Amino acid sequence: MDEYLAALPEEQKTALESVRRMIRAAAPGATERIGYQIPMFEYHRNYLVGLSVTDGDCCLHLMSPPLARQLAGPLAEGELLGCTVHFAPERPLSEETVRRIVGLRTAEIDASVFARAR
Repeated sequence: MDEYLAALPEEQKTALESVRRMIRAAAPGATERIGYQIPMFEYHRNYLVGLSVTDGDCCLHLMSPPLARQLAGPLAEGELLGCTVHFAPERPLSEETVRRIVGLRTAEIDASVFARAR
């Protein structure tokens, strides 16, 4: 993940590093890896969320169509396109938004893991 971030323009790098720190704080048990050629966080052997950039935006990949449907509608920050929240690097997502998304996604994974274990 460090190599991916190091190759980015400074403004996008700074924004994604900020979101990365928030994800780590919200999901301390998650691990980092590259998946689908982007930085991903893995939780209980499932992709939790991912980070990437487009031409001018930064992206937080939800990795869950059900979560995207749950978050559908106007967001306080960024713009939800498919299963990805796009945001401008000069306006990174807030800690509140990242905690909400990560909390919903970890709960979704926990429910799935628990259901498989039964």
